[in-house]
Amino acid sequence: MIEAWWDSLTLALQVYYGIAIVATFVLFLQLLLAVFGFDFDTDVDFDTDLSDHGDGSGVLSVRSVTAFMTGFGWGGVIAIRQGLSVLSSTAVALVAGGALMAAVVVMMRAVYSLRYSGSVDYKNAIGVVGNVYVPIPGDMSGPGQVEVMVQGRLAVVQAFTRTPEKLPNHTRVRVVDTLDQQTLIVEPVVSTQS
Repeated sequence: MIEAWWDSLTLALQVYYGIAIVATFVLFLQLLLAVFGFDFDTDVDFDTDLSDHGDGSGVLSVRSVTAFMTGFGWGGVIAIRQGLSVLSSTAVALVAGGALMAAVVVMMRAVYSLRYSGSVDYKNAIGVVGNVYVPIPGDMSGPGQVEVMVQGRLAVVQAFTRTPEKLPNHTRVRVVDTLDQQTLIVEPVVSTQS
């Protein structure tokens, strides 16, 4: 039955249907993978502004090219079915593919602009004033904890101090450096009041 239908199509319709069916399947597969957390996309990187550095929202990404092919195929099928010539249907297919590709690029840029990394970069705490939460031994001899605002969040973070004296609870401290990705180096805030 499918063979009889396929054989009854003109060459132009076979090409358009072939492109449309394959591209729609790939687009559906991408959607299905994205729903289950296996989202992937690749940008083609030129020395122009066609790519957005690997975030999947570039003009020449797998997703946008698949959208173009889907629009091109179905646009061509509809144009031929409406009685347009092959040349006219190709123009319609190009416009439909371009429109669908542009829509996907705009939509993906909007989605990717909503992304927020949940990871905290403690280098952003350098210069921030906080309070000692767990006493910090002097001379980098052991860790304590400080309570500081990092990236808009109040965090309790492991900390060391280079000062010779122990820093007791509630001492106001300033973050001066990071020891590693999760440990701060602090110094007491000296009061300028006399």
